[in-house]
Amino acid sequence: MNSDNFKITSLQVSIFTPAVLFSKSRILERMMSNFEDFFNGDTVAVPIPGDAPKEIPRIILHSADGKFKLEIAESRVNFFRYRKDDDVEIDTSQIMDLSSRVLKEYKDCTRSIIGRLALVVVKSLENKTPGFTLARHFCKDKWIAELFNRPDNFEIHSHKSYTLAGFNVNSWVRCKTGHLTKDNKPIILVTQDINTLAEELEQRDFGFEQVKAFLEIAYKEQKQVLRKYFPKE
Repeated sequence: MNSDNFKITSLQVSIFTPAVLFSKSRILERMMSNFEDFFNGDTVAVPIPGDAPKEIPRIILHSADGKFKLEIAESRVNFFRYRKDDDVEIDTSQIMDLSSRVLKEYKDCTRSIIGRLALVVVKSLENKTPGFTLARHFCKDKWIAELFNRPDNFEIHSHKSYTLAGFNVNSWVRCKTGHLTKDNKPIILVTQDINTLAEELEQRDFGFEQVKAFLEIAYKEQKQVLRKYFPKE
């Protein structure tokens, strides 16, 4: 078991916007005119009271094949890419480029300030005994013998804050047991979340080139971190 064996289950790019000129009609027109080949599925424009929390999505766009989703709220935008059965390999560079272009159009359309960035990547690996495999991987032999000799489920969660190529970030890693949705096969599931600090939300205004740089740097960092968690034996 090593990091190269894990497959991407989902990838999420998020921006947080403390200031935005929000217009559903203008945003929908811009997104559909520029990205109609990707968001060619159901479109949901949610009628929400003006005093509703700003993090609730007002617009949700989908691709017909279920691989892409875009959630747009006044305070944040989430771009998702999901693995589907016909995916052999997910081209992450293509996804990063697409998400950057989508977010640039959104920023230009709404004149929004981007105060915070996040990249969340979920990877999975099929394993017949994921609980025991994780426990054996992370725990000393005496704990395996006494406490974790036959766990059905197991989880380890780690968080660090540091500076990454000029970005002050949180880095979260969560390794746990799970099951594939389609056929309920047991899996090891790893979620990695690198995000800039919430404390800096009102102080930052990331430009398009900074967003692109962050995504490239954060994804490279996640790959390096995962190799440390699951090195080649």
